[in-house]
Amino acid sequence: MRISNISFRLTKEDLNEMIAELAPDVRLRIVDIKSDGVHGQFRFLMWNIDFCARPYCNREKGEIAVEITARKLVNIPPALVQMSLQEAIKDAPSGIEVLRQSLKLNVPSILEPLQISLNVEDFSCVDGSLVIRVSDCDLALLKGKLPSLGRHTQPSGR
Repeated sequence: MRISNISFRLTKEDLNEMIAELAPDVRLRIVDIKSDGVHGQFRFLMWNIDFCARPYCNREKGEIAVEITARKLVNIPPALVQMSLQEAIKDAPSGIEVLRQSLKLNVPSILEPLQISLNVEDFSCVDGSLVIRVSDCDLALLKGKLPSLGRHTQPSGR
């Protein structure tokens, strides 16, 4: 199955619902989405940390990157943040890397085992929403599994 030109606009409420469903034990909440990124708070060790996640898209390489910056009244050593990010993704599928304090996702390699090819056109924050625009998506896994119209119809007998 092939899908062309589809867009998603996710609000902070949408993202908080997704977090609650996918990772209910994670103490993370999104508080705002501005043009500079997704702003939120999470519990890290004994601190409540404010963070900003800036989305980035490189269409040519098929990469989606999220640069995370955090701040708190107490300085948190960057090495501790990087180590925590690496620990959090140690069991993640291939295609996810931690570079400094950024999480880098290589979408094609993550979706390859699912037989899905995806071309991301835009991954940004606009007007209180996280925007994901896909220019092409091929769901090879579903080929031949969806019924085609008219295949199983019976003659009317007239």
